[in-house]
Amino acid sequence: MPPRISETEAVALVATSPLLDAEWYAAQAGRAFGSRVEAAEHWVRERPEGASPHPLFEPAWLYPRGRWARRAPDPLSFWLADDAERQRSPHPLVDLDVTGPLEDWLAEHDPAELLRTPLERDHSSPVTVVVDVHDLPRAVHWARHLARTPDVGGRLVTTDAAATRILTAVTAGLPTVHVVAEAEQHGPGPATVHVHGRVRPPRWPWVEDLVAALDADGVGAAVPLLLHPDHSVAGPVLVGQPVADVERAAHLPLPPDVDPPVRATRGRPGATVLVTTSRLVTGADLPEGADEAWWRAAGFAAPGRPLTVREGRRALRWSIDIAAPATPRGQRWGDWHFARSLAAALERQGQWVAIDHPETRGRASRDLDDVTLVLRGLDRVTPPARTANLLWVISHPELVTPAELATYDAAFAASATWAARHGIEPLLQCTDPTRFHPDVARREGPPALFVGNSRGELRASVAAAERTGLDLTVIGQGWPGHVPVAADHVANDELGSCYASAGIVLNDHWADMREQGFVSNRVFDVLATGARLLSDDVAGLADALGEAAGAVRVWRTDEEFRALTTGDPDELWPDAAARRRTAERVVAEHSFDARAATLLARASALVDSRP
Repeated sequence: MPPRISETEAVALVATSPLLDAEWYAAQAGRAFGSRVEAAEHWVRERPEGASPHPLFEPAWLYPRGRWARRAPDPLSFWLADDAERQRSPHPLVDLDVTGPLEDWLAEHDPAELLRTPLERDHSSPVTVVVDVHDLPRAVHWARHLARTPDVGGRLVTTDAAATRILTAVTAGLPTVHVVAEAEQHGPGPATVHVHGRVRPPRWPWVEDLVAALDADGVGAAVPLLLHPDHSVAGPVLVGQPVADVERAAHLPLPPDVDPPVRATRGRPGATVLVTTSRLVTGADLPEGADEAWWRAAGFAAPGRPLTVREGRRALRWSIDIAAPATPRGQRWGDWHFARSLAAALERQGQWVAIDHPETRGRASRDLDDVTLVLRGLDRVTPPARTANLLWVISHPELVTPAELATYDAAFAASATWAARHGIEPLLQCTDPTRFHPDVARREGPPALFVGNSRGELRASVAAAERTGLDLTVIGQGWPGHVPVAADHVANDELGSCYASAGIVLNDHWADMREQGFVSNRVFDVLATGARLLSDDVAGLADALGEAAGAVRVWRTDEEFRALTTGDPDELWPDAAARRRTAERVVAEHSFDARAATLLARASALVDSRP
């Protein structure tokens, strides 16, 4: 470690740097200086608390924990003396990639170019978010987050002079965010969200659902679900548990002694409710909160004591482990929807189920689980030692080795041929009959429909449509500009109706999935609605579907594709009555409830056999 900078060295560095603005500093020190050296000496030896030497050098932003104190008598000399430190921006409005070395930039520029003239304040937002400023860098992040949040006005509350100066500069160009000494008090009507500064601004929407909860009868306050960085629950109740436990109990009002760090109100009395779809992250541990009713609804007789009987049936605690991230973007992954449907089916059979993600695999509360079920995606997962461990290979079979299969108590594959090759049990993919069934609403739909993301390539069905001139409606993300995309997504609850309303629905598979007989869940979803399905040829498709295979038409060449997409669908596919019978058979034989029953039987036997 380099030697500590002496006061004499520090004064010399500061006095010769353009990052000492003597007039700026004198205003904070409350006195005049006869020279730059005198100002530098005062800064190094006596600077007032919260002071800064220049409008574009903010120690409270750059070094919120005072890291400079180990090496120098002041933060500016520490920054000036170290080339690596000079690569760090000393102010939230300074982008060194744009300015280059800041001292060189100041030779030709005025700081006012970055410290913008404040805009006229906008007070028209229907929702006000009030943030108590305790951590200055976090407050800057809150300011920028609130400026991007629709229909929200921000209030950053601080009486600290340095924080006020910095935040006023940061919000100069953010007309909906104000820096105030105290929050205004509103009467009934406008929605106000109070946020303690230790809570982090998220990278996803959270305000709309929170405020909407205030419209329900009898609700006086709404509280978001707070998460630890590992996305286990940080509060206000059931601290440390998986999100599923809180979701299961969230119909209950919050206990009266809970004091959450975020609360939305309209200034009227009523119960305080938890809004699990509104989520924020905090690095701080909150006090344990939850009364007996909350713990029982979550599946516990008391903290750490899971209930083993639910609705008269034996209840195991399950973790369904998936590769999708825990953040809201993970909800765009197919395995997230798959896991949600499977969890609901297991819960209908009396089980307690949580979904784990890469971020949550290390949560301490997994020690209370009885079963770990890994839905094998892109990640290889090391199963816990103390649970019964199941693996279900539903995609990317090329990544799975015999050694990995051997680490599980039981393994299944969504392909009969691949399962036989590896000596494990086949367990095909399936459909969720709560959303895909023959009675879904039908409306006027396109003659040919493909729903799916590009995955960085021109999918086989879409490419065939281009080559043969088919007028195809595509819904999905990531497609090149020449593909006519009607929408980038469709709500999962509306997907069944989209399938049922189309003339024909196209489906295809990854090459390795097709060759190794992994029939996608989209096949079962489309057939369950009674729609006409056109798919690429998957090994073992007829055997997998049994009698239902008659409702699928398969193409292998462009000629076959053209013939099936230009002919009369009523002549090429079974009639509506036959397709309905197929849909009813798929719902009965290939539902998540049927798969859950198979998994539950195996898991129960494994749990019983463990020492």
